[in-house]
Amino acid sequence: MSLKNNVERELGIPVRVRTGAPGSFRVLVDGEQIYSIKEAGHSPNPAEIIRLIRRNASL
Repeated sequence: MSLKNNVERELGIPVRVRTGAPGSFRVLVDGEQIYSIKEAGHSPNPAEIIRLIRRNASL
């Protein structure tokens, strides 16, 4: 299952995916960046992204 599908299923919120530069991966909540693969230095797992979204969004 894709990260998008995991987030939508777990949190019940719609996820919009946009294509960016190769090797880039960012997650934004309400326009604020909460994850960057370049800053973190690793690819996230779904649980990590879900935890960050919960921490940074008013759900």
